[in-house]
Amino acid sequence: MNRPKIKIEKSKLDKSIEGLTFLLIVISAVLIGMYYQQLPEKLPIHFNWPSKDKNGYGTKDILWASPIICGVIAAAIYKLNQYPWVFSYPTAINENNAKYNYKMSTQMLRVIGLIIGVMCLFLTSTSILNGLGNKTEFGNYFEPFFPILLVGIPIFYMIKILINKKV
Repeated sequence: MNRPKIKIEKSKLDKSIEGLTFLLIVISAVLIGMYYQQLPEKLPIHFNWPSKDKNGYGTKDILWASPIICGVIAAAIYKLNQYPWVFSYPTAINENNAKYNYKMSTQMLRVIGLIIGVMCLFLTSTSILNGLGNKTEFGNYFEPFFPILLVGIPIFYMIKILINKKV
């Protein structure tokens, strides 16, 4: 695989998306820290975890898993974006199309990272609100969109790369 190793410069939007992603994850951790003492020992958990009981409840310590896991994923995406020539592409990469394809793939990963940051804040805040006794219904409307976005965004960028082939 002799792909060109081109460094893709980040636009202000790219930097903003990365900053917002990490900010959302930090806000999730801060919210847990702020409300940790007020939360009951068992609360509804909105993600699958081995210690979650059959009723969907887990200890409040499990809340820390969301920002930790999402933070690791966001950091991995950030680091991986520095090496776009190792990604898989739907078209052959050469000198003429490398910059465009690398730009599209790094943008795609940044957007996926942002969705992960939003998901982290959403899951954390929903669990905290439910733990404090506030019933939330917005989860029924937003939760189905996360898998759709996480699958749809790569498909969108793949189509965009295929349509705008630069030979």
